[in-house]
Parts: sequence; structure tokens; C-alpha cells
Amino acid sequence: MLIFLRPSTDPYLNIAAEEYFVKNSTEDMCMLWINEKAVIIGKHQNAYAEINYPYLCTHHIPVIRRISGGGAVYHDKGNVNFTFIQKTGKTNPVDFNRFTSVIVNFMQSIGIEVNVSKRNSLFIGDKKFSGHAEHIFHERVLHHGTILFNTDLDVLQQSLNPAKEYPGKAMASVRSNVVNIASLLSENINIQQFTDLFASWLFDFFSPGCKLYSPSNEEMETIASLAESKYKTWEWNFGYSPAYSFNADILMLNGLFPISMKVENGKFIQIDLPVDPKITPMALILKSLIGVLHKEEEIDKFVEKNLQSLEFAGINTDTLREAFFK
Repeated sequence: MLIFLRPSTDPYLNIAAEEYFVKNSTEDMCMLWINEKAVIIGKHQNAYAEINYPYLCTHHIPVIRRISGGGAVYHDKGNVNFTFIQKTGKTNPVDFNRFTSVIVNFMQSIGIEVNVSKRNSLFIGDKKFSGHAEHIFHERVLHHGTILFNTDLDVLQQSLNPAKEYPGKAMASVRSNVVNIASLLSENINIQQFTDLFASWLFDFFSPGCKLYSPSNEEMETIASLAESKYKTWEWNFGYSPAYSFNADILMLNGLFPISMKVENGKFIQIDLPVDPKITPMALILKSLIGVLHKEEEIDKFVEKNLQSLEFAGINTDTLREAFFK
């Protein structure tokens, strides 16, 4: 077992590293890592449906889609992340217990009793502190999860409180009450000391043959390239979302008018407005959004391109973009 203590706190690089190693490594590996503030969503989720988009924009918190399923999680420097990458069997490739049991044993070693939920999350009493997800690539399994140590739970709750509803077939997160473990430990330690303790325990648990791993310069460059070409792109993080719909209220000179929209592959494919002769000009303009990305920058370009027509139709252009995201 290789133990890789990733020094980077860049969430794009760390998520990219997981994909790189599950697809390119041949040895069993365990990575421990900590991220700057970020929301990490599951592969099959609708990004907008999982997050408080306006809040994340205001606080400059990025949203990154991972390659495993499961629900959305919030990361910050009070959260320890672990990634196991190992060979898996053909008959039973998905075996959460193989890895959740490792975390359970570690928690017991530091005096904390935990229980495993039906969804393979770890709880202390009725509060969750560790979520888990998996991805299978050929005969390799990537199993990763979180440990809430001293995360800012107020920011976590704000970040994962969606501003709008986006019905669709995407996998929705199951919300749980959460707890940090720092205050439950018998000894007052910081997150770096906790991570070192965890790493030391893993060395003992997986010995003999356990050793530290350091990536080559070539591997680091490849991971950085993957982060740029995939994990920093709107197309992957938002556009990959399964098809969804949502409603919005358009502010006009004579009141609010509700519209409903459908989005597929990140683009508007249908826009419905109430049947009202007074809003015919608005309907013609807004229906030209079909084919446009559900993305702030693209909505801004649409408004700029059609500014005079929108204003002539009585639409408040200052608030139009907000209607699509709040």
C-alpha cells in the first residue's frame, strides 16, 4: 500500500489526482488530502440543484464535479479527505464495507464509536461526520470520503442550501445533520496533527509493505493538465448535469410574469410563458434563449445583444439574469 500525503490544497488538482491515479496506477494507494473551500458534487447530480449558487458566487467557492456518484459535500481546511485506490474483484466490484470498516476501526482507535448507515455514511449518534462514494475503472476501485474535523458548519449549511428547485432525474443528495469530531477527541489537537495520526495508523494497519509515495514531475504535470482541461471547465462541472427544468419570475414594468424552462446538456431547449397577448413581444425574445447555455456569462451576452428589444418589451434587464439563478 502506498500512502500519499498530498500537500496541495487546490481542490481542482486534488480531484484531478484521483482520476489520474485510478486510471494510471497499478499499486494499491491511499491518499490523504485537505482542500480549500469548495463544493464537490457527484457525477450524476445537477449542480444548480445541489448548491446555493448566489451564495457560492458571492463567497468565491468553486463547484467541482467528481467522477464518483453520491451526493454533494462541502470541503474546507477543517475537513480531511481520504482516497483508497485498489484492485477490485470482477464478481463483487462494489464493496463499501471493505473501506468503511477501515475508517470505523480508526475512529474506534481514537475512542469514538461510530455506526454505518444504509447509505454507507458514518454517523456518531444521529449526526453524520463522514460520507463515502465509489467509482469503478476496469478492475480498479476508487473509494473516497470525508471526515469532518472542524469544518465551518455554518458555511457548509449555507453552501448546500439550494436557492431554487430544479426538478429532473439527477441524483439528489440526502441531507443529514452533521457533526465535527474535534470536540469529541480526548486530546486537543489541530487538523494537521489529526491527519498525521491518521496516516501513522494507516501505516500500521496496512503493514508490512506500506510506504510513502511521492509523484514524479511528469505525473504532477499530467494532473495539472487534467485539472485545466476538465475540472476547471463549466462544461464538466455544470453542463454535464442531467436534464432539468425550473421556474423563474421575470420582472416587467407591469408586474412579475412566471416562465418555465427546460435545460439539457447545459442548454435551454424549451421555454414556456403564460398565454397573454400583453407579453407577446417578451415571449418572442425569451424564446430566442433556446440553444443558449444556462450560464451567467451567456445570459449576460444575451441581454447585451437584445438590450433594446428587452427594454422595449418592458423587461427589467437589471434583474433578468438573477431570475435564472435565484
